[in-house]
Amino acid sequence: MTKLYVVGNGFDLWHGLPTGYDQFYAFAKEMLDELEWFYSLNVNDTGPWCDFENALGCFEWSQFYEFHNHIDVTSDSFKPSLVYGLEDDITEQADHLVEGIRETFRDWIAGIDISVANQKLEFPHGANFITFNYTSTLQTVYGISDERVLHIHGRADVFDELVFGHGESMYEEPELDERGESNRTMFSDAEGAAKYPFYALQKPVKEVLEKNGYWFDSLANISEIVVIGHSLNKIDLPYFKRLAESMPKAMWLARISH
Repeated sequence: MTKLYVVGNGFDLWHGLPTGYDQFYAFAKEMLDELEWFYSLNVNDTGPWCDFENALGCFEWSQFYEFHNHIDVTSDSFKPSLVYGLEDDITEQADHLVEGIRETFRDWIAGIDISVANQKLEFPHGANFITFNYTSTLQTVYGISDERVLHIHGRADVFDELVFGHGESMYEEPELDERGESNRTMFSDAEGAAKYPFYALQKPVKEVLEKNGYWFDSLANISEIVVIGHSLNKIDLPYFKRLAESMPKAMWLARISH
């Protein structure tokens, strides 16, 4: 019987690694405190990791826009050129916000000490793994070869790009109204720039699946799928659907708690 193990953050937590939602906040508190005006973040939350990713999808772009927009169009000193300056300023601040979150996340993952973990179970010879974690716990603690482990969202210790984010979508007003007239205003481009953090921090699940299509196609001989420590959240649901399509006859077992 050939097994595939699907490994989530609960696996690392079970091994005593500080990879929890609340532990990320403890590491990134200074930065996250600055973002509370724009995100629904709870620094005391001890929920699953997907709660952080969900919070990224609750970006209040209008508050971000208003925070940086100090233009008074009724003022005698108003000039249209101020609007272009506003767009440039919001673009710069949006880039800074996104890169700040990404860099802080990378630094946190890079600082996790895997050496404190010990083996807690035995994996059968020849098993394959797909891990949603950024750590190399499987390789370092269990001696699993890299060829048998797919880090679907990247691996920190080999400097992969780390994939994380939300799965939400945003309603966009059409360019033209029902009468065929433009909905644009002089501030439309600046407002568009304010929405950048929402789109930049969407998890590119479709692209990740396409990139790893060959791997999913190679799973036809898998007879059992064992899920360890994954919350089976909505954001990652497309991955599980793809697994089910690749192995329609495989038996599923899940161990979610840690």
